[in-house]
Amino acid sequence: MVNWTEIEAIANSCLVLTSASAIGYAGLQLKHERQYRSVANLEKQLGFFQSEQFVATRRRLALERLQEDGHSLREWDLEDPPVSAFEVLDFYEHIGLLVKKGHLDVYDVWHTFYEWAQPVYVDMQTMIESEESAYVDHYSDLRALMRQMDDIQLKRMHANKSNHWALWTPERILEHYRYETEIAGKSGRGKRSVERRAQREAERRAEAERVDLDAAALAVLDGEATVADEAKLRESVERRREQEAQRA
Repeated sequence: MVNWTEIEAIANSCLVLTSASAIGYAGLQLKHERQYRSVANLEKQLGFFQSEQFVATRRRLALERLQEDGHSLREWDLEDPPVSAFEVLDFYEHIGLLVKKGHLDVYDVWHTFYEWAQPVYVDMQTMIESEESAYVDHYSDLRALMRQMDDIQLKRMHANKSNHWALWTPERILEHYRYETEIAGKSGRGKRSVERRAQREAERRAEAERVDLDAAALAVLDGEATVADEAKLRESVERRREQEAQRA
């Protein structure tokens, strides 16, 4: 005699599993789409960063900050900061906003812009962070971004047993500004091939995660999923929902 109750229970279980797999796979596809858009956004921002217009802006800031002999920094007043500093900091504030909104990955931003942003941030830190500054509210996303990038940098330096205090020295800031005064007309070449390296790194991470999540989705579809596989898919779906809720 056929036990229809058991058959119905099995059918319901299969339906639930199939639905969960479909949701997980949909979340996976959406996540891949977001990762590719993130790479495109990064390339767009990097293109502007390396444009002649912005290179000239960065160079103006460097010239304003360096003494004529190039061996020390000029003094500046919180009531009258260098005008060109606003153009440079506004760019990084925009990058911080894109990271907050999920349009850029913070690791990719660190990999691409940190060594450029950090010396300027430290040099202009009083204007960005001081409660006495008229601009403290203007750079909230930049402050959040810099904290995230500092965390990444310090973890890497700790792993490599490097001296993290070397980041904050006036000599490093001087070195940065000296370099900026020399880069005009250098056809977008930087301290490193940032564009190619950033793109390769972002694509590598996206592909590695895609393969990992695809394997988890297939395991669910085959009925061989482990708890870890299901957790990966649930996490992917939940992250996507949170991102969509934030954008809404």
